[in-house]
Amino acid sequence: MRRTIFSVFALVLAAGGVDACNGTTGDELVSFPAFAAGAVGAGDPFSVNGYTIQLTYAHMYIGAIYVNEAPGGSGGTFNTPACISQGVYCAQVPDGLDVDLLSTQPQMFPLQGSGSADLGLSWELYLTQGDVNAPDNSGFGVPDSADLVGTATRESDGTVFSWAATVTINESNRGEPAQEPGQPGLNPICKQRIIELGGINLQLFPGGALLLTIDPRGFFKLPIDFSALPSVASSHCTVDQSSMYGDAAYCIPDASNLSGGVLGSQQGITLYTGIFTAGNAAFSLTYSSP
Repeated sequence: MRRTIFSVFALVLAAGGVDACNGTTGDELVSFPAFAAGAVGAGDPFSVNGYTIQLTYAHMYIGAIYVNEAPGGSGGTFNTPACISQGVYCAQVPDGLDVDLLSTQPQMFPLQGSGSADLGLSWELYLTQGDVNAPDNSGFGVPDSADLVGTATRESDGTVFSWAATVTINESNRGEPAQEPGQPGLNPICKQRIIELGGINLQLFPGGALLLTIDPRGFFKLPIDFSALPSVASSHCTVDQSSMYGDAAYCIPDASNLSGGVLGSQQGITLYTGIFTAGNAAFSLTYSSP
């Protein structure tokens, strides 16, 4: 799906962009470097829902960025059966980056972005590598959507829980069951992999740069009970104890939407939902001169 959108987008722009972006700047074509960074203070302790949480490791894979001329909620990915917005895309960053969310140093995407000098009002983040429609984007060399490690101190008694979490988004663990048997395609896995956001007034110009800022503290607005997590030795944990996860004693399982009986599965569902619904509390996009 991504290749189709970008190919059509590129062809329209190459033809003059008259139907693609209808701004007042002559539809000037622009290429730009794109960066991502963590937010200031993301590694500091923060209090939420009865716990003081401190992240010691936080990475997120961003597979692509779209900017759309339509405002958020006006026919975007969540209002259509497919994951292609009915609005007009006028900027793209077509390749992915594994972002260190605890570093404020801008980290460059491997390919430059491109688009036209028209006003973008909404945007989309892809949280996977590869085909956004593929049932399974996992395996050796394929990055997780998110990897998080930290501590959670229960404020009522000072008990500390060290934990780790891996988040992937595949049909097997995040797929939504068909609500209407006659229309199984109403809930494609791509809907679980694309975050649609609004609240921007972003216009490209020559010589500028795009910056995506991610604050992982925004992922934890929904209550997570860290006292009811399985041990990292549990078969329900997908963390690698020998590498980035250090001395974590517990894990937040990479839970299925359908596995509510598994210890910690509700926390896994909540963490994924918190990431997907964090909105402007976690994600911001700016374009400016370097």
